[in-house]
Amino acid sequence: MFQLFVLSVFIVLTCVDDNLCLGDDTECGRVHLTVSSLEDTYLELNWITNCGSLNDVIPEYILLSSKNVRDRYEDSNVLLKVKFSDYPTGYYRSKVRFGEPWLPGNWEYNENLTKADPGPHCFPYWISSIKGHQIIDSRCLAIQPTWMSDNSKTIGNNRIGSMFIPGTHNSGSFGGAPTILENYVLNQDRSVWTQLVFGIRYLDFRIGYYEKNGFYINHDLFMITKINPILKEIKKFVELAPKEVIVVDFHRFPYPTNFSYNLHKKFTDLVYQELGNYALPTKDLQVGKGPSLNEIWARNKNLIICYADRATVRANYWLWNPMQQFWGNTKRVPELKRFLAKSITDHRLTINPMWALMAELTPSPIDFVLRTNNLRKLADDVNRHVTKWIRDEWGKQVNVVASDYFLGNDLINIAININSRNGT
Repeated sequence: MFQLFVLSVFIVLTCVDDNLCLGDDTECGRVHLTVSSLEDTYLELNWITNCGSLNDVIPEYILLSSKNVRDRYEDSNVLLKVKFSDYPTGYYRSKVRFGEPWLPGNWEYNENLTKADPGPHCFPYWISSIKGHQIIDSRCLAIQPTWMSDNSKTIGNNRIGSMFIPGTHNSGSFGGAPTILENYVLNQDRSVWTQLVFGIRYLDFRIGYYEKNGFYINHDLFMITKINPILKEIKKFVELAPKEVIVVDFHRFPYPTNFSYNLHKKFTDLVYQELGNYALPTKDLQVGKGPSLNEIWARNKNLIICYADRATVRANYWLWNPMQQFWGNTKRVPELKRFLAKSITDHRLTINPMWALMAELTPSPIDFVLRTNNLRKLADDVNRHVTKWIRDEWGKQVNVVASDYFLGNDLINIAININSRNGT
């Protein structure tokens, strides 16, 4: 173990907040942590390797530690040290499990919770890039429950249709499925509450109705979990974080196949009962790129609810028109990238100022039969690439980007960075 003393540390990258450490996202040696999309939930070390400028300080080592090495290296409890040059892709999967730890900052869900701490909050996992006695970059794995509020001065003028909004695909499909099906119907492994606390701001839901059981989250025809507790979690979050603008997209109603107007009425009555007080009315807002965050905050309504049935939208002033999703329907990474790139170029404004790239891979029916290419594996295949596509190529061109097993990418931190830059 090489020695590094705090008095000799030279900070190469200056951070406004060590929890975020957001600077130039393409700078040589910048680091971030992700969580494996596979069931092991191993921590993954990621770093930027495009080092070619004369000003670049090229790291020698990447560290995983339980404390920030900027504070005091000898007490940082180094868990892992890998040589930068040994991993030219800038990725290393550790054997350190993340699991499902308690959410810091008093953000663990409780229906009686009345206050939680604003700002980012770190888990005891830090990644750092090191050269000699220099700390090039250091960042923790953190929740970002109030990132819009935290950055309100720089992002307030951004319009909702031109922002980069990190989201999840099939957000309610995180648990409750039979074991034999879960690898093919579950797209997330964290609750909707946890998704919001980490910083997800777009939720994608499919709804089914069952005469004896009521309304459920569905993955196509598969019944997953009841919608009522999820609505309560969304309500609690918007109460605790009133400047976080959340987009809820009720995008499909797959069961029954003849989802009637009366069922839509019954469902929207349920949604309004829980969320109606926080829903942003659509009057004069669904034009151009939509309202700015400042305009939304001025109305004290921070929940945008999109709905896939136009007749129901016309009957409810608080519902937004359906949002267009671009879904590649492929299990191959190169094909998905080509499809998403074409969608960015070809998409046009519709009746909703927002639009979504569904940045996930999809298994084929034969995969289910042969038990291959399950959703966890496909998310593991693509999530690292999605981080690079958005960070390095498309960040200023996209609106909503939804992913599977979202902790396997760094889209939340990238969104904070890009939106802050676009607003200055």
